[in-house]
Amino acid sequence: MVCSFFRFGRAAIAILFAILLAGALASSRAVELAQNAPEADRAAAEPRQPSISPANTPEQVRRAQVELKRLDCLAGRADGKLGNQTREAVKKFWASAKKPIVEVAITDELIAELAERGDNYCRPPRPFFSLGGRGGMPFLAPGMRPIPVPAPQAAPVPPPAQP
Repeated sequence: MVCSFFRFGRAAIAILFAILLAGALASSRAVELAQNAPEADRAAAEPRQPSISPANTPEQVRRAQVELKRLDCLAGRADGKLGNQTREAVKKFWASAKKPIVEVAITDELIAELAERGDNYCRPPRPFFSLGGRGGMPFLAPGMRPIPVPAPQAAPVPPPAQP
């Protein structure tokens, strides 16, 4: 009885998959037919004006500031105002990304570029640890103390010989 249930279940899944596949093919064929319609040809022949996305809106500036804080480029708070701190943070980001520094304009493209970067992107890399080189303490495990090294002692001077 259990085996027959699984057979029917598999058959039902196969039928549902076939129906979904047929529906997807039919909808793609409908799109293909719609593209061949005369209205689609007329719409495609008309030149489209490029859509100019707005720049420096308070919402865009706020979103950019949030991303700049995440990247550790901005030290201030996200207030939605394009001030000197925000401009300097964008320039710091561009310098870290090795891009030319131009006039600061907060656009959706800039926000998308900021979102692609990992956290602390603007922070300079720090060495994990150092062994010598700068004369500092060598790397020790937490809780360990350096072993004191005794200072070299001068050789004892023999007393002058008596005649």
